[in-house]
Amino acid sequence: MKKNLNNKIPHEQPSKSIDQQEKIDREKRRRLMIIGASCGLILCLTTLVIFKKEMSEEVIGILYMITGIFGACLTEAYNFEFGFLKKKFRNKNKPKRE
Repeated sequence: MKKNLNNKIPHEQPSKSIDQQEKIDREKRRRLMIIGASCGLILCLTTLVIFKKEMSEEVIGILYMITGIFGACLTEAYNFEFGFLKKKFRNKNKPKRE
């Protein structure tokens, strides 16, 4: 496929819409991050509940570790999304003036 390399594109949008598109893309990434971490966590927990009796202890340990990683990812995703812990830690670590 050949692209049209004209200097001006008739349907070109102003720079404000580019900023809006970047915000939309950021929102999509945030949602994908939270959905991915949630699905991974649910899948690991479901696998552990259903197949725990049939698996060896090593496999169960590995699944627990992966479940913990997905839980940490989900925590980080929510912290990134809402910025809750960042503000909390900033206020907590500030030196007090006397």
